[in-house]
Amino acid sequence: MNRLEQTLDLGPAELLPLAREAVLTWKLQESAGLIARPVRRVHVGQIIDLWLNPAWPLPAIRLRGRDLTVPIGSCEVAEVIDTQQAAGFVYRTLPSHLESGEQTFLVSVGSEGRLAVSITSESVPGHPLLKAAAPMSVAAQKMMARRYAAGLKRMLRQSGTHPRAA
Repeated sequence: MNRLEQTLDLGPAELLPLAREAVLTWKLQESAGLIARPVRRVHVGQIIDLWLNPAWPLPAIRLRGRDLTVPIGSCEVAEVIDTQQAAGFVYRTLPSHLESGEQTFLVSVGSEGRLAVSITSESVPGHPLLKAAAPMSVAAQKMMARRYAAGLKRMLRQSGTHPRAA
């Protein structure tokens, strides 16, 4: 079982409403180059299909009216966290997914009044090719976790409400 956690300080607690909206509407995934469909507010039992945009950070390339993307697989939302100090969700992969396991996306305000994002996952390769190249699979998961965290920080900064010093 591969376990990873990526945490990043996002700035002051006042950014929680924007971060909450990004996490609970799949914008966090989009900021890292994933396409999630259907895009609806996260809810328990929701099944979502994920594709990777290989042209990221550019928009997906279109050919004959279709986006050229790499299918990642499907997931089911198992838990939603939406409190005064935190927001996020947990999803479990379904058999069509490249990985087998679960991933948590959480933004929360710590005791020092700072907002942080945490991405954790526990998984094993779900596809035979990934099983054969397990170290590459782990490296790809670490890369995506960093992209999720950095993408959310970038979104908050671009919103115009993120202090430059944070």
